[in-house]
Amino acid sequence: MSQYQQLLLLALDADLTSPAAQRAKALARTTGAGLHVLGLFEPHGLSNWREEVEVEQQIAEQFSQYRDRLTETVGAIHIDDACATSQAALTDDPVKDVVDCIHTLRPDMVIKDIDEVSVLKRVFGVSFDSELMHASPVPVHFVQHGNVPLPNVILAAVDTANSEQGNDFNHKIIRAATAMALQCNAQLHLLSAYDISPIFVADSNAALDWVEELIAVLREPYDELADFYGVPTECRHFVQGPPVIAISDLVRDLAVDVVVMGIVQPKGLGKLLGDTTDRIVNSAHCSVLAVNSGN
Repeated sequence: MSQYQQLLLLALDADLTSPAAQRAKALARTTGAGLHVLGLFEPHGLSNWREEVEVEQQIAEQFSQYRDRLTETVGAIHIDDACATSQAALTDDPVKDVVDCIHTLRPDMVIKDIDEVSVLKRVFGVSFDSELMHASPVPVHFVQHGNVPLPNVILAAVDTANSEQGNDFNHKIIRAATAMALQCNAQLHLLSAYDISPIFVADSNAALDWVEELIAVLREPYDELADFYGVPTECRHFVQGPPVIAISDLVRDLAVDVVVMGIVQPKGLGKLLGDTTDRIVNSAHCSVLAVNSGN
């Protein structure tokens, strides 16, 4: 039985040629899931010298052409054995429109291209991708340029340093990764990175026993998760270091196509720096499936 029943693709390109569109169409064909395309229209080439009514008319004409082209393109997907529907949105609040569509459609996953975001905007503003991943009640799959239509290697990143509630979240992350791996016949790897602050190991001799005990405490729930989901030994990665660096290293070494990660609401300094998932999406090393704790 398919793990996916309904997919939602967010598209700017009415011709559906982007990496996210290719991934969505491939998943729909492979799983037999329904595919709904929500076209997020962006006006272009508007003149600042025209009267407001003329600008509005120009936007309306562009939107009509975009909607017609999107309908035509999605109709061709339907002929190609994937049950596909579409709608086009002209909106000032795309996140709200997407969330409203999710509540109506109830998809298993939202799929979109990763937006390229400047460093300044990451520090002083919030990207659409970041807003969407935190607002979406279902997992959001951000697709990187250059990816193959279906992933071959999937990495689930979990955090075993949290409470029992955090462990429930780890199960959600692994289930989401397992579902994608099963549908795509992909290899699944499991990562947990632990970072020991230098303040705790300043006196290495005195702290050695404490550090080893801490690592054992973190390792036990990781091994339990890996055993529960039948992850082979060669696909288990319990490593020391900052999560962003550990993930980036494995993405490079294993040629990972998709990293499946949890979303947390950043607090304190984290609000400025962003959580690990935000940073991985913005650094665009590979595609990401972002799972909210409420998913």
